[in-house]
Amino acid sequence: MTAFIARMSSSDLADLDGVSAGRSHQVLAGSVVSAAAMDALGVAELELCPWALREGVILRRLDQLTP
Repeated sequence: MTAFIARMSSSDLADLDGVSAGRSHQVLAGSVVSAAAMDALGVAELELCPWALREGVILRRLDQLTP
């Protein structure tokens, strides 16, 4: 995926679902960091979530509070 993203312009990246124009310049760096983390942790596959980290933390906490 990183090689695919590296060939795209910021404006083309901004046209992808979930990528805003203001953050399109960060997508390649995020891809490189994600690939390196996956390699270091031995993770072959990830499931992506459309929500941000803060929402995930809130949902996890709510799950812990539910009996």
